[in-house]
Amino acid sequence: MATTSNTEQKRQTARHTLELPAGSPESKHYKQKLQREGSNHNNNIRVTSSQRKDNTLPTMASSKMIALAQKITSETEKVETYFKVNGLVPPSFDADAPGDFPIMPDDISRSRREVIHATQELHDLMVGPRESVRWMAWDFMNTQSLQLLNHFELATLVPLDGSITLSELQAKTSLDPINLARVLRHAMTNHVFQELKPGVIAHTAASRLLAEDQELQSWVIFNTEGVYPASAQVINALKAYPEATSLTHTGFNFAFNTVNLEPMFVTIGKDPKRAKHMAQAMSSLTGGEGYELWFLSEGCDMTDVNARGGTMVDVGGSHGFVDVHLAKVYNNIKFVVQDLPSTIESAPKPICADAKISKRISFQAHDFFKEQPVHGADVYFFRWIMHNYSTPYAVQILRNLIPALKPGARIIINDHCLREPGTENPWDERLIRSMDLVMLSLLNAQERGEEDFKQLFEMAGDGFVFKGVTRPKGCRMSIIEAVWKPDEVDQTVATESLSELTLT
Repeated sequence: MATTSNTEQKRQTARHTLELPAGSPESKHYKQKLQREGSNHNNNIRVTSSQRKDNTLPTMASSKMIALAQKITSETEKVETYFKVNGLVPPSFDADAPGDFPIMPDDISRSRREVIHATQELHDLMVGPRESVRWMAWDFMNTQSLQLLNHFELATLVPLDGSITLSELQAKTSLDPINLARVLRHAMTNHVFQELKPGVIAHTAASRLLAEDQELQSWVIFNTEGVYPASAQVINALKAYPEATSLTHTGFNFAFNTVNLEPMFVTIGKDPKRAKHMAQAMSSLTGGEGYELWFLSEGCDMTDVNARGGTMVDVGGSHGFVDVHLAKVYNNIKFVVQDLPSTIESAPKPICADAKISKRISFQAHDFFKEQPVHGADVYFFRWIMHNYSTPYAVQILRNLIPALKPGARIIINDHCLREPGTENPWDERLIRSMDLVMLSLLNAQERGEEDFKQLFEMAGDGFVFKGVTRPKGCRMSIIEAVWKPDEVDQTVATESLSELTLT
């Protein structure tokens, strides 16, 4: 038989307890009423010791809720009007709805973000602190249901147009009827699939994307089968290795039994299927909202490099998709794409259908933990690199550039840059803070703030002059830049051994 906890007793008492300001007309009225009725619940009236001057009950909470509701209405109307005026299909959960929001003017995008933030804040207020914390502990169940439906390829088994019964769908899978139904019905709470009537399943916009978008499928696989188990082991990794800098002491290593053996990249690289999923997952992310390459070309001016026909080295540049984009913007810059041999060998040939673009882009096998072989380039570029490594590794990567740098060479990092807590828009802050924990789970790495990047360059060598951080409007990534100015710098210090930075 269930028993009532102390917490529950307090809650039940609180539900029937009326708090009234001392001496207020309300307190006198209710006391007189209870005396007339002979009520035995006098103890459930609490008269507060401090009286508000206006004898009114606090209204802060209700005012906040009303303000949020009004903001949601007004900002949603702006977005709705934009859709109507421009003849756009409005957002919907229907299977044929667009998979992405259209690119919109800054003011409409801002309204959209305001609605997202306000609805979440209003939701949290309505749910309340205790219930919010209680069910936050079950958020991982969203990951579990997504993992199961993706692993068993349920999205591809449901007709893109039309519907299928649970019994028909069950015949196509190895799941029994109970588990099939429970997985689908949990996913439906997140608008993934819909049940048209009992036992009849059809797609929503989200589930249809899981059926058609291979990169999104890989994103789900990489996160649910890689990040998910790794995150569950972070506590064990931190207990065993609290310094949390080594690539082989991570949650991922503990999850896949590779502690002190090999980093995540090596483990995944040994399995072509996992490597493909990871590559496609990263492509899905970097092609997503706020990561478009045109932010880079707009926010990073290289007209001076273009004017003199200079060279940019894309360190860890994978298949050179950044370079193809920049080569279309700058018609006179030469690009060198560096990555590990296996990555370079798998690059498409030609890199671009436009021969004028392709001839300015070359590939070179290079491990950035070794000395940079291209000397005298104008720009050394790192996109999505530094956030993969803890400080000792990141410093080594920068120091390996020094023998190749000419005075005035630019070092450009394209990564997230954490803003001061509470100054980021709430939607992006949650995403970037989540990415920070992902990097901890997989690589003992981190997202950094401006001061962190400045310190990296200071630790790498006195010749690096930190220029600062810029972030294009609407972009989630920042452009972090330093310039090499070795004048009167003791190069024996600048290129000293990394013995004090223990790398394992």
